Amino acid sequence: MSETAASRSDRLPRIDVMPSFDRRSRRQRESRDPVARYLGELQAAVMEIFWRRESATVREVADELNKKRNLAYTTVLTLVSRLWSRGLLAREAEGRGFRYWAATSRDDYLAELSDELIDRLFADFGAIGVARVGERLSELTARDEQRLKRGRRK
Repeated sequence: MSETAASRSDRLPRIDVMPSFDRRSRRQRESRDPVARYLGELQAAVMEIFWRRESATVREVADELNKKRNLAYTTVLTLVSRLWSRGLLAREAEGRGFRYWAATSRDDYLAELSDELIDRLFADFGAIGVARVGERLSELTARDEQRLKRGRRK
């Protein structure tokens, strides 16, 4: 008795959706804030404070964050230290601690992230990556194109 192709395909495992290679949590990947997608919600909240203010100490950041959250001073210190070690914050000694400020603007940081992502795309996928970007760009709506052009001028 011969097995039909249809009955064989019923037994084969199917991949309905391509598995994601992104190690970020679903909440982080789906955040509306592009900075939070890369830094995480808390580090993005800290950076927003520095982008809004000229400078701040860890205590000042903790006080501002704790208007909406309940974070320990040491937690905020860890967040600020990590952002400083990544080069996103600069600091100078002030008393027994430090005063920090954003080392780059939000727009410049997003531009750096975009450049890094594009460089990785080309390095990892070469011509195929370029071709896929071209295909995606041709699928943009007029509204999307206008939005992108406005963002590029800033």
